Amino acid sequence: MHEGRRQKLRRKARRAAAYAKTPVRWTPTIPTVLSIIGTAELLVFILFPELRNNQFFIAFVGLSIPFAGWLFVYWKIYLSVFTTPTRDHVDITDGRWRDIRFHGWGEEELKAKVLPGADENRDLILYLHGYRSSLGRGETRCQHFNSLGPHVIGLDQRGFGRQDGRLDWTLLKATADAEALLESAPQHLGFEPNRVWIYGHSMGGFITIRLASHPSGWWEGKLQGIILESPVTSFPYLIDKKLPGRMVMAKPWVRHVLRREYERIHPDLNVRYANSELPYWGTPKVPFLVLQSAEDEVLGLDHYELLIEHLQTNDSNSSIHLIEGMPHTSMFDHPERREILENWLEEMS
Repeated sequence: MHEGRRQKLRRKARRAAAYAKTPVRWTPTIPTVLSIIGTAELLVFILFPELRNNQFFIAFVGLSIPFAGWLFVYWKIYLSVFTTPTRDHVDITDGRWRDIRFHGWGEEELKAKVLPGADENRDLILYLHGYRSSLGRGETRCQHFNSLGPHVIGLDQRGFGRQDGRLDWTLLKATADAEALLESAPQHLGFEPNRVWIYGHSMGGFITIRLASHPSGWWEGKLQGIILESPVTSFPYLIDKKLPGRMVMAKPWVRHVLRREYERIHPDLNVRYANSELPYWGTPKVPFLVLQSAEDEVLGLDHYELLIEHLQTNDSNSSIHLIEGMPHTSMFDHPERREILENWLEEMS
């Protein structure tokens, strides 16, 4: 069988995300049509002021108001949920990182980096940063893992740092990218790792939970555990926080727009708005370590409370820690976080 064909079959077998490329549509979408009509009305209103007294024109404008409201909600959601914010570049500083390329969601080529570990070491840690963050912001964490021996692999996730992909951004795309990077790791390292851990910060923690709940490929039997730092555990919680003031009253409308956009972007959609949170999003099948900011100034403790409700520390290798004085940001490295992580990895060995 042709190697390209084998690769496609392997990707189809994955279960953590949606992978089919967004279909090209030649017919205009409803938001596009409404945007054109609204723009035309505005231009007519400006260029022909005498129409302001025309009853038929005023009636037409009045009928357009509900559609204008829907369009406002649509663009508000699209720009806040499906478009990543303007990026603040924080470049890595360690010259030992090696640049690599791999194919993520939709066969798109993405950039990633590998930080080589000790020569005799055959362990791997995948680092996944949070929303509005980048690999550079979490570099000190990667260097800390690396100082313990393992190889580290990570990336600026799509739409963040120096990675392309700001438009039509979804968590499923980010998850597919992370899974594809992990799948391609052996060819970049030159060997198949013996043991694998995944470290996820904030949004990266949400992706980590999904991956650990749907392992696949060469690493399925080699995933030793996951580390979650102040993780997101619910997409609906994030949406509620993003909705400004009175838009909370338009939740059914918001859900409608979210559903339509996800169905448009992902023809093979495998998770819905209502189940994109614990426990439906997934529960890890491996030991886990949770390092939670006790005064989380970004997420609060709602996500943490949902996590402890559904992730039970039933085995001696899983533990949850509330760390006082540790902010949410990955730009600050708390000494207690380092100590807990080192002890946990040592016990896992």
